[in-house]
Amino acid sequence: MIIATPRDEDICVAPELAVLAALQVTLAVTVQMLNIAHTEIIAPGDTSPTQYPDTKIAAQIINQAARLITTINRYRLALGAPDTRPT
Repeated sequence: MIIATPRDEDICVAPELAVLAALQVTLAVTVQMLNIAHTEIIAPGDTSPTQYPDTKIAAQIINQAARLITTINRYRLALGAPDTRPT
């Protein structure tokens, strides 16, 4: 997982990046803790069924957290792309 840390200049232009960076770090720590708590979670993409409902839900949280981290990175990149910024 790549988590971008906004620079001071970035936050001046787009203050929402500060809280989004905090959210990314929180999500990354959550993913790590869920992986530790549920060692039976198989590698992403493996379709082996899990027995326990909490493990299934933990795997869903991990997947959704990873997707949200990626989406936040895409948002940050879109802010920096000159052709996508409003004039």
